[in-house]
Formats: sequence, C-alpha cells, structure tokens
Amino acid sequence: MTDLDAYLQRHYRSAEQLAAACATTPQTLAELVRHRLVPAPSYSVCAQGRLHSAAFGEFADCGARPGDYFHPGNAAWVALALRVCDDRPMQAAQDELQARFRSGYAAALRDCDRRIGRLRDAFDDNGEPIAAGLDARTAEAWAALVDGIYSLCVADPSSERAIAEKEVLQETLTALHADPAASTWPDQEKARVRGLIDRYADAAMPFSPLEYPRSSRKRLVEDFRAALGARGADSPHDGG
Repeated sequence: MTDLDAYLQRHYRSAEQLAAACATTPQTLAELVRHRLVPAPSYSVCAQGRLHSAAFGEFADCGARPGDYFHPGNAAWVALALRVCDDRPMQAAQDELQARFRSGYAAALRDCDRRIGRLRDAFDDNGEPIAAGLDARTAEAWAALVDGIYSLCVADPSSERAIAEKEVLQETLTALHADPAASTWPDQEKARVRGLIDRYADAAMPFSPLEYPRSSRKRLVEDFRAALGARGADSPHDGG
C-alpha cells in the first residue's frame, strides 16, 4: 500500500461506504452529487492511476486504488439533502439547501469576525453585515462545498461553523505570515499567533503526501511555527 493509498483509506470513504452510512444507494449519492446538492468526491482515482484532487488538480501515477473518495463528514450533508429532496423537485431542493448553507455560513462568519479576525469586506466596525461582501463570500463557500474542496481541506466539513472557523483562521494567518517583521514580534504577540496556529492545525486536514508541500498547512503550520521559533514540530500527515 502506498502512502497516498493509506491516507485515502484512513481519512476517506468510498461511494459505497458513504452511501451505506447514509442508508442510501451509490446511485442516489451519484444523483445528489450530479445535481450539486451534496459535496462531490474530494479525490477520484481513475483506472489508469491518475488522481484528481478537488483542490490541487491532476497527479499522474499516484499508486492508489481506483474510485471516488468522500470525507465521512459529508454524511451530514447527504442526510440533509435526502430529507429536503423527499418532497420537492431537485431544483427546489438545491435552492433550499444553498439558502440554508449560505445563511448558516454568514452567521458563522459573523461570529468568526468577532472571535478570530476582522473580515472587513463582509462586516463593518460595528459588526454589521456589508451585503455585497458577505454575499460574495457565501456564494464562493457554497461552490467550494459542493465541489468537494472543503471536504479535502477542513478536518470537520460537516457544519458551516467548522468550515468558517478553518477558513477565517487560514485567512488571518495568511495575512500575519506575510508580515516581514513577524520574527521580531514581541513575545506576547508571538504567543497569540502560536495559539491561532494551533487552532488552525486542529481545524485543517493533514493533506495527502502529494499535496502537503503545496498546502496551506505546510505554510501556516510547519513554516510559520518555524519562523516564530515555536517549540515542537508539526508532523505533516498525522492530523496534528
């Protein structure tokens, strides 16, 4: 078994496994994915051995067994979609699911704006929504959800709150990491940022061995900790 295969087997489920966990069929799951009602597979391996990553694109000769791979947290979205689809057409179901997600994600972003880092395009200094910016963020987030990107990047992609927290931590740390004076920050500020890094390490997926060198986790956990002189090393693929 290759390292990639081991990663996929540990962290993801096949279409058959996810469907069984949701008491449905692989065919129904495929229909929900096709109509963009639930997250698509984060990884797909074709018979020729090429891997398609929802976030990083194509990798040749990856050495993993063929199939579609879904995060087990997607079960929450599948269960919701099955309930919503039970008594309405697919398009009406998609409209409702998208509206629910975007509303919940907007509320989660508002909380993150207060607790983690300012989202100045989406909320004013009093914490009130800026409609255009917030609408753009929630539309982009819905697309990332159903494209399978969050299921690749977020450790717990089963709720709007968990997704928003990881995304805002990433955005906040990216801005901080860009500060050329980071290594000279006062100890108190370094300690605060290390705390954010620790939270991000918990909120983000480990990423596969093929993706890790290009991942936000590499930049914002391993590299940023080293830049700050933080104690301890982040193990790339252990989920820590």
